[in-house]
Amino acid sequence: MSHASALAARAADQPTRLAVIGGRLEDNNRAVYREMRRLSGGRILIFPTASSEPWEVGEETLAAFQTHGFAAEVAPLHSGEGAARAFDPELVAKIRDIGSVYFTGGDQFKIVNTLIQNGAETPVLAAIRDSVSAGGLLAGSSAGAAMMSKVMILGGTSLEAMVHGVTDDPEEPGILLGSGLGFFTHGVVDQHFIKRGRLARLVVAMAATRVKRGFGVDENTALIVEGNQARVCGEYGVVYIDARRAALDTISGTYRDLRLSYLDDGDAIDLRSFVPRPGELKRRVRKSEIAYRAPARSQRNAFGAYALYDLMARLVLGDQSAYAQDTLHAFDAKAGADATVELKRAKGSTRCLIATPTDGLRMTGINFRTSLKTEALSPDVLAEQDKRTARALGMDLNERSRILLLGSSPIYFDRDVQGEFAALVGGGPVGVFAAASAEAKRTAAEHVQFFKSHGVEAIDLDVTIDTVEYAARNPEALDRIASMRTIFLCGGNQIRLVETLLHRGEESAVLRAIAQAYANGAALVASSGAVSALSSVMIAGGSSYEALRFGVASDLGHQGLVIQEGLGLLGAGIADQNIITARRLGRLVVACTEENERFGVGVCEESGVIAAKSGMELEAFGRHGFVQIETTPTRLALRDDRFIAKGVKLRMIGPGDRINLANSHVERAAEAPAAVETFDRLVSDLLREGVDLDVMERSGRDPSARHAIKLRSRREDPLSAVLDIECAREERDS
Repeated sequence: MSHASALAARAADQPTRLAVIGGRLEDNNRAVYREMRRLSGGRILIFPTASSEPWEVGEETLAAFQTHGFAAEVAPLHSGEGAARAFDPELVAKIRDIGSVYFTGGDQFKIVNTLIQNGAETPVLAAIRDSVSAGGLLAGSSAGAAMMSKVMILGGTSLEAMVHGVTDDPEEPGILLGSGLGFFTHGVVDQHFIKRGRLARLVVAMAATRVKRGFGVDENTALIVEGNQARVCGEYGVVYIDARRAALDTISGTYRDLRLSYLDDGDAIDLRSFVPRPGELKRRVRKSEIAYRAPARSQRNAFGAYALYDLMARLVLGDQSAYAQDTLHAFDAKAGADATVELKRAKGSTRCLIATPTDGLRMTGINFRTSLKTEALSPDVLAEQDKRTARALGMDLNERSRILLLGSSPIYFDRDVQGEFAALVGGGPVGVFAAASAEAKRTAAEHVQFFKSHGVEAIDLDVTIDTVEYAARNPEALDRIASMRTIFLCGGNQIRLVETLLHRGEESAVLRAIAQAYANGAALVASSGAVSALSSVMIAGGSSYEALRFGVASDLGHQGLVIQEGLGLLGAGIADQNIITARRLGRLVVACTEENERFGVGVCEESGVIAAKSGMELEAFGRHGFVQIETTPTRLALRDDRFIAKGVKLRMIGPGDRINLANSHVERAAEAPAAVETFDRLVSDLLREGVDLDVMERSGRDPSARHAIKLRSRREDPLSAVLDIECAREERDS
């Protein structure tokens, strides 16, 4: 019996076998490859039709399948002259013989345009349909997944979808829709879903085409379909959207009462009843596992990478009696519009489940309610967008209130810089807060001794992540914190510091005491890692190259920029530290642009920033100073697969220099050759992370190489520059 005959014989009860993969399928994803091998019998024909480089991508994909034990071949079918192969009898025969096919990523329009020519389905498409009907596997990643549903999303972002709706012109903002091949008959498919924040574009596509169900598959994850059953397999999950009872209005940009479920690896859904079925390891959240009792204080970009996932995780692990809903926003500076996403648990119908395997927490969220709306902002509201507000947990700041950001620990400053810093602090008392350190006692003792060696009174506040709840019940300890003239936050792990002060997602009594001291006029000093924690949006990890190349990552275990909630006491934008030796300027630029934050502050080692008036006025001291970043919201573009940020202003603020963020005025203390040298080094290091377009053009080289990080620096004066960035966000068309 031939392989095709064997497939036909077993197809009676499972006529449809699909692997809908959300893109970026990793070569080491054994679970997804194992499922494809089981469903295909180990033989598969690879179609790199969607790719702009079909030969290269075809060979890469072939090697990956062969590594997992497949007998695989590459079909020479691609757009252009290769489209004639869609009528090739030999290729048709090969499809019928092998019986299963796989489509790589790239441009889904190329797949449809190649398989349907002059309005008619080609023999190759007919052969693929016959193979699927006979029980063969149809698998596709990224573009290969997008083409599977009848309604096909061709391009556009969530924010464009919310503000501009559907467009027919690829040069205009909005989402593009077309007709797919209809293999997946249960709703609209979208891919790269959580990583690229595609909730709104899927909802708008459903509303515009009146399709009531949508399936958003994340990267390195597959929705495995066998007949009327579908199961999630892979690194993350699938978002299922049910719009049957929703009120969708594309004219006003309002989409209310959608049902949203997040199905994790091992979860399933019945494609007849559309009832999700959690995996057998999933269970209800125990009372002791409740991690959040209040909404997130920082405002993530609603359509930023993993923002929806992070918000749902908070609600899954949240105390429903105190915290059952939360909201995210995204701002379109060009259109002057604000988009809102609301997610909430519905008592009696929403189910929140988790599993705790050794490799980390897994979650399932079933039947959440979500609503999206777009609001055009008035000129007065728009004028307020760029203003910094006082951030002391609602307390009025004293005129003396200030924040000092230190790029590294003062213990390792040059002796003269140590003296300068000690003079700024004054005579004390300084309360040393070492909760960021893994060795809090030792770190606190070292800093207490440092201050004493400079004639400054200092004490260990003795608060750690293990003792913060005890301190919250100790009025004397809280009064002591609130009465400090200076509070010094030692460096270390900024995540640990935030988890200490935002205990279970709530502002702890200790954080309120620190804010009270700050509001009363105390100096709040942050050293090294603690600098990042003071921002509303905190940089938690990732290198500059990873940030530029991969964008925002889900957690510290993945390549990319890790963004988490910060304390929100600093009004000067996103802050980072150890900028020179760790070469972190690139990741700070990406953090500001990805999170739609206008300002950033990168503090150099052995240097500091004095932030007054809620962070609107900044002054540099120490050896080097700091780099101030200002983005141009109207020149940012987070496209489907590209990151573009033009007109990013970089300014070196040297020792003694000041900058007013309200008007961008810089007051220079004096000419500083050392500051110019530092700035040259920082810009050069950043350009080395990618490709300097100016250098490439002067040398006659082609700057359009696939996946290059393209950087252009235009120097306005020795202490400022304008940066243009463009880079791809995928390793290959996978």
